Amino acid sequence: MGNSVKRLAVLGSTGSIGTQTLDIVRCFPERLRVIGLAAGTNADLLAQQIDEFKPELISIASKEDRPRLKRPNCKLTTAEEMAAHPDVDLVVIAISGMAGLKPTLAAIRAKKKIALATKEVLVAAGSIVTAEARKHGVTIMPIDSEPGAIWQCLQGENDAVRRLILTASGGPFRNLSTQKLRAVTPGQALAHPTWNMGSKVTIDSATLMNKGFEAIELSWLFDTAIDDIEIVIHPQSIIHSLVEFVDGSVKAQLSMPDMRFPIQYAIFHPERLPNDTLPRLDLLNIKSGPTENALTFEKPDIDKFPCLGLAFQASRMGGTYPAVLSAADEVAVDRFLKGQIKFTDIAKIISKALDEHRGISNPYLDDILAADAWARKAAAS
Repeated sequence: MGNSVKRLAVLGSTGSIGTQTLDIVRCFPERLRVIGLAAGTNADLLAQQIDEFKPELISIASKEDRPRLKRPNCKLTTAEEMAAHPDVDLVVIAISGMAGLKPTLAAIRAKKKIALATKEVLVAAGSIVTAEARKHGVTIMPIDSEPGAIWQCLQGENDAVRRLILTASGGPFRNLSTQKLRAVTPGQALAHPTWNMGSKVTIDSATLMNKGFEAIELSWLFDTAIDDIEIVIHPQSIIHSLVEFVDGSVKAQLSMPDMRFPIQYAIFHPERLPNDTLPRLDLLNIKSGPTENALTFEKPDIDKFPCLGLAFQASRMGGTYPAVLSAADEVAVDRFLKGQIKFTDIAKIISKALDEHRGISNPYLDDILAADAWARKAAAS
């Protein structure tokens, strides 16, 4: 691919994935240029990013912050317009929740390369997003650690896949009893043992909903039945996922737990470039305890972490049910973080929404948006 400059739009630039994407840009100033930056409400950090990267386009969801972000030669626009802008080569979509759906569709229809971190886009509207991607010849590249690992393992392979094996850290509460889970506080849930992520993803990791979302995401990205995807708890977060082939061979992708690995891989794919700022894996120094070196694996406890089972249930039901799953989870997690409900109530709220929803089996975009809106009201009540 030579040394051509790749022009990026980073949607969700002030979040965990967005800031780490900009870390990669700093490592390759001669290869990467930031054309657009979009954020939700963190205007202070966005202002710093604008002054450092000097993008042509900026977007912020909070209207009251827009006047103070204006800069010479910098146009204020929407995330959708930025995603489709002719000066952009690759769109990094790291906007939290369903807010990432319309910019993703805009980028696809403009035939942009897409690096997708927002799981809810494919969870809620996988049938529509993947159909649009096929129609416009667009490849969606996952920049989440585990889906990104599956993508790497499938490079150069044919269709002889038996199953996809997603690893999960298990979150901070995998050894807690169900009774103690009821008393978990937001502060405890936000203290993830291995990953540094945004608050929504961190809570989803603690409930294991995050892994259910990833399974649904993989089912769409790689045209795989949900029941051919297996979840394995791997607390060390060194093996990021595996693919088993029909002959019994298994491929795995390993690295230290650092989101910059899958971000850089997606940005430069199919190239691999050296980056001395990324941590190197030393297999002889992996610790799972005070004295032992080991990589360990466990079966997830669906009874203790029912969100994982609810995700697989919604995927099997199909249609608008995954959109309800995603929206109800978003509201329930927000209520938990605000101290309005208990940690164990998150799954109860989602389960009730799924039970009460009247699904549409082959939804249009408007049906998905309506299901999303219905689920938010149901979960809020």
